[in-house]
Parts: sequence; C-alpha cells; structure tokens
Amino acid sequence: MKLQHLKYFVAVLEEGSFSAGAQRVNATQSGLSMHVRQLEDRYQVQLLYRSSTGVTPTEAGKRLYRDAVRVLYAATEAESNLRALSGAVTGDVTVGLMPTFTRAVLGPALMRFAKNFPNVRISVREAYSGELSRQVLAGELDFAVVPAFDADMRLRADLMGTDREYLVVSSESRIKSDDPVRLADLSPLDLVLPTRENARRRKIDQYLATNGIETGRLMELDSMFTTLDLVARSDWATILPGILCLSDLEGGRRRVVPIDRPDLTVDYLRVEPRSVPLSDAGQAFYSVLNGELRSALGRLD
Repeated sequence: MKLQHLKYFVAVLEEGSFSAGAQRVNATQSGLSMHVRQLEDRYQVQLLYRSSTGVTPTEAGKRLYRDAVRVLYAATEAESNLRALSGAVTGDVTVGLMPTFTRAVLGPALMRFAKNFPNVRISVREAYSGELSRQVLAGELDFAVVPAFDADMRLRADLMGTDREYLVVSSESRIKSDDPVRLADLSPLDLVLPTRENARRRKIDQYLATNGIETGRLMELDSMFTTLDLVARSDWATILPGILCLSDLEGGRRRVVPIDRPDLTVDYLRVEPRSVPLSDAGQAFYSVLNGELRSALGRLD
C-alpha cells in the first residue's frame, strides 16, 4: 500500500465525491477512482458506497480512514522535521482567529513572532467559529482558534485553555461592587450578545435558561468594538471572555464583574485538518500565540 493510495482515498472520502477529491489533489477523477478500486480489489473489501450524488464510507472505509489520517499525519510530520534540521524556519502561515484573540493576545504575539521568526510570512483572518471551521476544511487556513465547533471527523481539535466569562457594565452602572455576582439575583439586565450563529451565544443562552436568569431587552451584535463602546456609553451590559476584558480590569469607561454560582466558562480550541500536521512555521506561531494566551489567563487568576 502506497501513501498515494491513502492520500487519494482520504481526499475522496473527505470531499464526498471523486470529482471534488480529484480537484483537491490535482489529479483526474478517473485516476482517483482507479486507485481506490485497486485498494478494494487488492484487499477484497468495499470501502465506499457509490451513488449519483457522491460517496459515503462503508464500515471498512471508516476504519481505513482513521488509520490513513494517522499515517499521512506522521509522514508529513516526519518530512517537516527533516526540513527543520536543514536550517531556519521559513514559509507562510495563514491563521484564523475569533475577535477575542485579535483584541487580547494577537498584538503581543505578532510582535514576538516577527522578531524571532523574520523569515516567516504571517497572515491572520478574523471571523467567528463557524466560518473559521469552514475555512480550515477548505484548506484556506493552517489552523484556527475557536471557542467551540461542530464535530467533524476531518478536523482535529486541541484545547489551548479555559477562560471565564465576565459581566461587563459601564463605570456608571447601578452594579457598584466588583465582587462576583449571581446573575439570577440581579434585576433583569439589558444585554448585548453575539448573534445566534456564534458558538459563545449558544452557550450563554443555555446558561441563562438552565439557571433561570431573566433578562431585559436583548441586542445582537457581532462587532466586538461596537459592543464595548455601547456598554461604556449606556446602561446596556454584556458578557465577555476574561482575556478580552484585561484592559478594563483597573477601571475606566467599563467595569468587569465576575460571574459566580455557577461560573460561566469558555474553552479555546485550536482546530486544524486531521490528516495534515502544522508546518514548522505554523507550529512556531501557534507556540507564540499559546504563550500569550497563557500569560493573559494568568493575569486573571
């Protein structure tokens, strides 16, 4: 069995058809079909159900897929390690980050990375979790950082850290104490929340419903800077991750109040293609970014 057989099989299964798989690996549709058929004939097992609308894996196909992505991952990683031995880290990295990261940890991370890895060109895209996951699957991003994502066998997810969500209000708010608050004990608040397509919003909604928390008016905004400005200028409140609130911890236009009994948390996950490990350049940037995240989370303890 050749690596090329596994590469073609994974492409067909992940893309859902021979035509899309062929486009992904720059091969012909007939060539991919032949390679997959050779695997099936050699081992006398059906790997794919074929139909006019595409392909789906058989049980044998699912097992081969799990093994194939491990093999392809290890092979690519070994090649990357050999390149690293030959000299300095070089290349291009394209990363997707949610707004929480771009405001809180991206600036320091870029400064450190540019200084330590001058031969790597970095590109950063900002979006919310659903769009970032889609771009990773499309091969447009080396990796993305999201608070949650819909499970997909084509993606690998690694936990980077866990943050707390905080209630953020104006410095003139009727909530005067900086001590932890139980939202159910407060009078209904007018809240600015992200739209329902945002993974954090789904978790916030579940938290409010589970804990019997009544709210006043709700406003949906996916603009983080507009949300922060609106809260500073009005009686509207919002719920934001701790690392996003670091600049407000010592007062100013907004106040940051811990949410308690129970805590409301958010996980930060790195997602990447399951069968393709990060390049040396991608791993280097991830290490710097994760270091800045750990530093930010440490300031909240």
